[in-house]
Amino acid sequence: MDIKRLLRKEAPAPLWKRAVAYLIDVLVLALVLAPLQPMDVSYDSLSVLVEQFAILFSTFQFIFSILLVLLLSLAYWTLLEYNYQQTLGKYLLHLRVISEEKHLRFSQCLLRNISKLSSLLLFADVLYMLFSHTSQRYSETLAHTEVVTHV
Repeated sequence: MDIKRLLRKEAPAPLWKRAVAYLIDVLVLALVLAPLQPMDVSYDSLSVLVEQFAILFSTFQFIFSILLVLLLSLAYWTLLEYNYQQTLGKYLLHLRVISEEKHLRFSQCLLRNISKLSSLLLFADVLYMLFSHTSQRYSETLAHTEVVTHV
């Protein structure tokens, strides 16, 4: 065990607190980003050419919407953790992100949140946490960060 961890006034955040904080953040993002979901484009009596254009446009709109939602979601976690060391969910549960180095850097916040762009990556990341002795996701170990709660 690292001596720095033993001397801190913070303890690693319990998994249940982290999960609740994540769910709060996902709900906040769902409410804020709901207007960006792809809209249904329907055309009744137009020519085949216009229908093909509508399909192409709706596909482009769908892909653009997904990419925008992913980018804004990543920005939510990254910017809030970088600027305040916590998101709204972490704030409500008295959790914060700290760096194992001197100061929390933007690149650390970005790296630790990349796995949240994919359910499969996030699942693997959390699975690593369940079997590690440090209570950190794999992306957190790569970023040299930790989620803590005040003791």
